[in-house]
Amino acid sequence: MTPSELLDLAWSYPLFEALYARRSRRFGLGFEMPEGPFRYKSAHTPVPLSEIEEALLVGAGAGFSGLALWDLPTPAPYRRRSGRTFPTTRPGGQTALFFTNDEGLYVLDANVAASKLREIETPDERTKVLEAYQAQRRELRRGRLDIPRHILPMSGHDLWDSNQPGSTLFLPVCDVSASLISLIAQFVDPALRRYAPAGGGMNIVDDRHGCRPAGTERWLKDGFLDAERMLPLSIVERQACYYVFSEPAAICQNIFLATEALGLGGWKHCGFLSLEILGRMGFRTVAANGGTTFANPVGLDGVFEASCPPYHPTMDAAVDAVLAPPSSGSKETGPVPHRMSEAEHRVGAIRISPEGLDCTKAICNYIYDTYGRFPGGTDAMHLMWVMQAHHIDTDYYDRFFGPGAYGPAHAAHMGTWHP
Repeated sequence: MTPSELLDLAWSYPLFEALYARRSRRFGLGFEMPEGPFRYKSAHTPVPLSEIEEALLVGAGAGFSGLALWDLPTPAPYRRRSGRTFPTTRPGGQTALFFTNDEGLYVLDANVAASKLREIETPDERTKVLEAYQAQRRELRRGRLDIPRHILPMSGHDLWDSNQPGSTLFLPVCDVSASLISLIAQFVDPALRRYAPAGGGMNIVDDRHGCRPAGTERWLKDGFLDAERMLPLSIVERQACYYVFSEPAAICQNIFLATEALGLGGWKHCGFLSLEILGRMGFRTVAANGGTTFANPVGLDGVFEASCPPYHPTMDAAVDAVLAPPSSGSKETGPVPHRMSEAEHRVGAIRISPEGLDCTKAICNYIYDTYGRFPGGTDAMHLMWVMQAHHIDTDYYDRFFGPGAYGPAHAAHMGTWHP
């Protein structure tokens, strides 16, 4: 089949069939399960995913789908970026998709501008999935990511099958720091019309230090914040995690469903401790309080960097980078999803107030100065789940399981995709 025909085949797979037929199929070509009731060694050699297979999985998980509608009563001041195949609270998302195979370690560059409302509308445009993969895939190093095959960082039950030759392992890493800055601003500044009532913003207090004000005494004194509306800092940080953690989960689930459509095996798993794996990927960690607490993974230099030092000289600069609106002289150009002009749409755009910006900076500086890290009670970067895709060994499933253990797409896969 031609690449266009393979794209059409993937596109035609029914969604609800994928949902209800989806299973974790962990045993791939070339794998060996050394113990237990399903002990088995594959008689086949591993077969890596083809470029088009990998492109479809990347496109399903974190693809660029077109203009976001942002159909809200108060337009947000964000710069336009392409919508994604996963839901996010911020344009472009707060998660970077890394992946590794036999050839190397890669990241998907998310700096993509949408060209229209639906990026892929016609069969002829389906090649954009492959083109985006080729254009946005950035090689970080040659060779498969070396994840130690022992306990720890791996869980014992994943030692035999995770990150094996022939597989592609997808590692979505999310950044909580920018979400926390944005959320603090929304809690303290009524001008943003989010969580701060018109009568005064929330009084964020440090519940890990006797519920003292989190650097906000000045704004409590002048009434910008309502002293009676107390909000523990630990809850704010937890809420920032809630905003972000759905992204990598959705990315993995999208890829999982796509493996079903393509007739691939794989599974989503979290049997690992992420700090060592992030270190193996090259992420920088910063020790807090003179090394007396666990190091905070803050980013991969030049690739995916948290909104805090050392990637910004100060927390003030980090807050400005997240919240400061585009300069008045800059005008965004390009397509829009609505019938009105962009200028007309932006008339009602919300902006953080000067007081709100200063108060947000004070709280962020308090966190950084008090805990020696940002965020204070959780890491900036999180690797929570990984999703592996590989070619299944149908001989294994035929030996140990009954009909239905894999579907027609799996049975026909090698003949269709690797003739």
